[in-house]
Amino acid sequence: MRLLFVFLLLAALAVLVALLFRLNTGYALFVAPPYRVEVSLNAFIVLALLAAIVFYLVLRLASRITKLPVEVRESRRRRNLERARGKQDAALVALLEGRYGKARQFAEESLAVPQSTGLPALIGARAAADMREFGEAETLLARPDASVASLTVPRLMLEADMALAQDQPGAALEKLAQLRREAGLHTAALRLEVRALTAARRYSDIPPIVDQLVKRKVYDAAQGDLLRATAHAEALAAHRHDPSGLRTYWNRLGDTDRTNPKVARAAAAAFLALGGDREAAEIVERSLDRHWDAELAVLYAQCKAADSTRQLETAERWLAAHAHDATLLYALGMLCERESLWGKAQTYFEASLALDDHWRTHVALGELHARLGRTELANTHLAAALKRSLSALESAAG
Repeated sequence: MRLLFVFLLLAALAVLVALLFRLNTGYALFVAPPYRVEVSLNAFIVLALLAAIVFYLVLRLASRITKLPVEVRESRRRRNLERARGKQDAALVALLEGRYGKARQFAEESLAVPQSTGLPALIGARAAADMREFGEAETLLARPDASVASLTVPRLMLEADMALAQDQPGAALEKLAQLRREAGLHTAALRLEVRALTAARRYSDIPPIVDQLVKRKVYDAAQGDLLRATAHAEALAAHRHDPSGLRTYWNRLGDTDRTNPKVARAAAAAFLALGGDREAAEIVERSLDRHWDAELAVLYAQCKAADSTRQLETAERWLAAHAHDATLLYALGMLCERESLWGKAQTYFEASLALDDHWRTHVALGELHARLGRTELANTHLAAALKRSLSALESAAG
């Protein structure tokens, strides 16, 4: 239908042009003495149209010729860019596959193309770092095209990770500080900062960052609590020889952190090392009232509180809820032994052994029998302790 309409339109135009040429009887005269040219007006119109068309085509051809060098350069630039991107994509795929040698090869080939960006330098540096070729990685990162503003964040992340891999947590933290100024609270950078602070033993700075990561759903609540407790425990252990620093740090903690068994164990052990048996006993009591932890009960037995009778009564109160806890029975035996309640101590130790044949309980019972002059029984338990400890070491080694 469309083709028919075009055909009819062209036929109508042809008829119209024929009628106009038939009615037009004029002529055009050109005089240039001694020459005189006379043509019909219809022929003049046709010639004029042909001349205009030829002039237009000549102008288009001239324009095309003048633009040809620019187009050739642009075409070459596009081809180089496509080649560079192809090599860059191949390098990235190889990096994700763990083929670090191939990743470096493709990255270097991409960098050799004139239109390449600095991104292949970062890919190659990442691959070199994973191969622990840090010198090569630093050379790639030192390239001018890898230092452009658009690549600042990934470059700083890579430099911080490399510094951490080379056991330079201080340098890693400096890079992360620069990154924070550039990109604010960057989630991946926060995770890397936790690793760097751990390596630098700056445990007290870790809990606030863990809180940020929990809010960003990087860790769930349980993981956040574990990381926070571990950081507090390590920080408290680091103050084992600093009474003022230990008390200052402990007083800064909230009640939830103080009663966490892992934190309470570290704090009690630190106070015990400084002779603060009373503080250690109070810490353990508050924690065990909230969360039961058998190893805390042993630590409680090691605290030499002023009122040892009350201490024993407190531990026996826990026995009502944990009658089958071998570790608690062992701790009660230690407390009875301190009070010179030999028969009661022996009963608790033997009850503990009935539930868990542990070497330390054999040692305690052997020492108790030796103190009471029961040499044969003492030797029997000490030999059993040696056998159990050797078995435990073999299991750990295996």
